[in-house]
Amino acid sequence: MNNKIYHFDKAENFILSQVGGKGKALIETSKAGFPVPGGFVLAVEFFKPWLKDIKSSDEWKKLLLDTKKESCDLVKKKAENLTFTDNQHKSIKEALKEFNKDTIFAVRSSSPEEDLEGTSFAGMYETYLGVTLNMLEKSVAAAFSSCFDFRVMEYKKQNKINLENTSIAVVVQRQIASDVSGVGFSLNPSNNCYDEVMINASFGLGESIVSGIVTPDAYVVDTVDEKIIEKKIGEKENALWLKEDGGTTQKKVDDPKKQALTDKEILELSHLIKKCEEHYGKPMDTEWAFEKGKLYLLQSRPITTYIPLFPEIVTEKGERKKIYVDMMIMTQGFSESMSVLGIELWSKVVYVIKNGLINPAADGVAPALHGRQYINVSGMLKSWGKATTNKFLNGYDENLNKIFKEIDLSQYKLDKKPESLKGSKRAMAGMVFKMIPSAAKAKFSNYRDAIKDYNKMAEEIFAHLRELKLDKDFDKIVESLMKDTYIAMTTFGVVMAGMGAFTAIKKMFKGKDVDNEIVALGMDLEGNPTSEMGYMLFELASFNEFQNTKSGEEFVNKIKKRAYSKEFMELYDEYIKKFGARGFMEIDVASKRVYEDPYLLYEKLVNININDSQITKVKEKRLEAYNKLLKIAKENGFQKKFKRQSDIYQATFGYREHPKYIIVMICSKIHELLLELGEKLVKEGKLDEKYHIFDLHIKEITVAQKGENIDLRAIREKNLEPYKKVENVKNWPLVIDSRGKIYNAKIDPKKGDLVGSAIAPGVVRGKAKVLKTPYEKPLNPGEILVTKATEPSWTPIFINAAGVIMEIGGPLQHGGIIAREYGIPCVSGMMGIMDVVKDGDMLEVDGNNGIVKIIKE
Repeated sequence: MNNKIYHFDKAENFILSQVGGKGKALIETSKAGFPVPGGFVLAVEFFKPWLKDIKSSDEWKKLLLDTKKESCDLVKKKAENLTFTDNQHKSIKEALKEFNKDTIFAVRSSSPEEDLEGTSFAGMYETYLGVTLNMLEKSVAAAFSSCFDFRVMEYKKQNKINLENTSIAVVVQRQIASDVSGVGFSLNPSNNCYDEVMINASFGLGESIVSGIVTPDAYVVDTVDEKIIEKKIGEKENALWLKEDGGTTQKKVDDPKKQALTDKEILELSHLIKKCEEHYGKPMDTEWAFEKGKLYLLQSRPITTYIPLFPEIVTEKGERKKIYVDMMIMTQGFSESMSVLGIELWSKVVYVIKNGLINPAADGVAPALHGRQYINVSGMLKSWGKATTNKFLNGYDENLNKIFKEIDLSQYKLDKKPESLKGSKRAMAGMVFKMIPSAAKAKFSNYRDAIKDYNKMAEEIFAHLRELKLDKDFDKIVESLMKDTYIAMTTFGVVMAGMGAFTAIKKMFKGKDVDNEIVALGMDLEGNPTSEMGYMLFELASFNEFQNTKSGEEFVNKIKKRAYSKEFMELYDEYIKKFGARGFMEIDVASKRVYEDPYLLYEKLVNININDSQITKVKEKRLEAYNKLLKIAKENGFQKKFKRQSDIYQATFGYREHPKYIIVMICSKIHELLLELGEKLVKEGKLDEKYHIFDLHIKEITVAQKGENIDLRAIREKNLEPYKKVENVKNWPLVIDSRGKIYNAKIDPKKGDLVGSAIAPGVVRGKAKVLKTPYEKPLNPGEILVTKATEPSWTPIFINAAGVIMEIGGPLQHGGIIAREYGIPCVSGMMGIMDVVKDGDMLEVDGNNGIVKIIKE
């Protein structure tokens, strides 16, 4: 062994940058006693002469200037034709002494960037099987050349990996003449369950699975009970076999439907796969082979695409499991994780709003952890009972109803109630009790007085915010603002009056087939700040001078110089005063506000279609519905009663979004104050950027505010450490258990109509536009918005939409409220629709019945 060639079982002091991910894993598993076929790694240092030759060439210089396929192909071809130097010949000849002359090898690339957590170059590097000694030099050159492949270079560019540092190692390993081979995952990739191993198996060499020439068998093993729980026997019509004189051959399989592995072999293999996971302390993707009944481990790499759970909500293997709902997705319309301070403050707000019922402790009803908050359904079941828990969950989202119908919840019910869940029934009673006074006043006295009381309370809170300064300890400021939040919720009874009126109206018209008209009666109501924001956005976008603005840069410059007309600037100032705090993830105290960056407003305005907007039609729809209901009321003798309840409903129910508006304004004020403190801490050399203050907890900020000498950078790094574990997660699941198992409500387009929840009435046809974020691409007139969930920053997009389809969100989630406010047909509870529908698909959205049709023309 030298620093150029590392034998798997003898290597010492090997490093990733020399042996690559694949080589490192083979060395580690060999030395740990795993059944790995013998071999060695030609290190990056071994290829130094070749890399020098390539990187001094004109072809390489052209590739760096323009990474197009033609440039990569020229460099790759040059690399393929390289031959060993005298020193390389000598080194490799020494390494081969441990093998018989008739040994056949597999030659694989091993990149320093490959098979690492966060990057996956799957299928981009080349593998050469059945390599004899006289083929070895050419195969090594070919494997080496694959590091210059266009796919590799393009992937590196996308992942911001420096192309100039391109290097490669190559693995030379004894080839197993496998009877059966395949891949195995130490967790089940189809549902993320940590206690299930998934195995794909086929006859012959594993390359038949990788290259896709067969449909392999799929087995799932429950590693807790050590039993096979699922088998799917694939059509293994062909197989690749190793030839005795080198190379491979493809042959038909005599019995393609025969199970590739025996049950005993499946369990033996699952033990090996789990042992590999235990060795590395993380989920692993393995390649394996059986040769003459003996099992070999060929490769192992970390699984990069799974959902890791935070340790606080993981239960040990075999223990009673818990089941959780992601509260951020379910209630807030975004799936991104909140900041360190953001989630701490938000969980306090929720605790106050729910009168202590929603406890954010790790074992509480709603654990708040590292940017996310969950509903602990297991805790709810133990504390509240099944009926109350189901009522709570089903009120939010149709997907939850579908998911929990399929789950045996008895497996998730706690044996013992944790300390943090005790007293939850008293908290529930208290939550209802605190709203009784304002609700009674709204119901039994003049509802207009209840509205005045609410508005007076809101103005008092806003006045408090305007006067607020960092002249007290930050934790005391937070306490005072939580009191404001509590007061806002105790006067929320005005909305309960609206809900009562809505119930009364439904009873009046029961059986008269006017449900859609009753919903339309609630469009565009007074007191809804998000609706008002939409109108102001539309008005700003309608100015000719804005329509003539050619770019965001021009907009920002004109705003700073106040170069727009007096009328436009006055409306702009009013918008900033009222809604400058609003935007994407507005409940996170760390989120940038529109008043900080006018470009954020430009993004909203430029996406509004002023010529074909739902907002211009909504008043007309409400009036039309009112007149139809009034006519029926006259004919049936309850005209006076209808008018009374309609007045109450339309005057009060719009306030349902106002408490959240107050909370957003509170978050915005904290944001403003902390940026001042952040700037001070930067000047003192304690933080690198002012926004880093949002990566600290309340207590830490308070200590820093007092001037105590603490290492804020180290504290911040510690706080962000759990975030790094999940930084690659893009699609957070709605329902997951404490052993990682994800539950989804699936839809199948082959069955015809797709059924979800009716959110806002109306039927519309249009082309789909699938959006993950509000402004990733324009939503054109007449298009149907298809998205996961929404929050207030989506308001300008709703103004344009002909119809809305959401994966997640119930009638009282933001998307549902705004769809009804603007009279846009909307269907929700359609988990998976973003994977089914593509841009341009013709859809029919039936918001009356909660049905979506994919129209085939």
